Amino acid sequence: MENKPRSAMAVASLVLGIVALVTSILPIINNLSFVMAILGVVFGIVGIVGISKGKKTGKGLAIAGLVLSVVAFVLVLVMQSAFSAALDEAMEESGMTSASAETAAAGDTAVSEPQAAEQSEPTEAAYGVTIDGCRVTEDYEGNPAAVITYTFTNNSDEATSFMVALYPKVFQNGVELDTAIGSDWDSNKYTSDVKPGSSTTVEIGYALEDMSDVTVEVEELLSFSDTILAEQTFSLS
Repeated sequence: MENKPRSAMAVASLVLGIVALVTSILPIINNLSFVMAILGVVFGIVGIVGISKGKKTGKGLAIAGLVLSVVAFVLVLVMQSAFSAALDEAMEESGMTSASAETAAAGDTAVSEPQAAEQSEPTEAAYGVTIDGCRVTEDYEGNPAAVITYTFTNNSDEATSFMVALYPKVFQNGVELDTAIGSDWDSNKYTSDVKPGSSTTVEIGYALEDMSDVTVEVEELLSFSDTILAEQTFSLS
């Protein structure tokens, strides 16, 4: 009887799911748990698909990793929401205290001419990104893939990576494409930390459905707004 190899994707999904679940309740650290949960879901799905073809084993591991990753994903969202609500409440209480102090001070002084409200200087975005290009190649199975090139600039005060800071999405025919695995592009910089004030070039591959146009959108990963930092459409034909 032929011994089939165990799916590396299934094992990776299980490990990521366990780590993401354990750390999902820890403030700040669970930002990374969110990313690990997403990767755990992706690896779990890829593992199940690969195992279903009969070439590898470990379907139970892939399912367990997928379930743990989904639970961790939901738990991180709940914890982030609770933390945000507590922070908003603290800010409101601080604002009320400040307003009361200003009212009391105004009552002790003579009436003066109205003053223009002081305007704060605009703040620079924490992360900058540009979409530099798109090329068509093949993934490790010989299927067509689009490689999108990004330039990531870290404007924050701490070292971080493209993976933790940004969420890129590529659409074809209105449907978001899955990421692809291949050797024709450098995917290492996707997870490499970038120091504050520095930039790096990142390449990510996506599995194509056909040769119609693709639209690339990039958002901040842990932002509660839907602000698009960069957007571009490429023609593949």
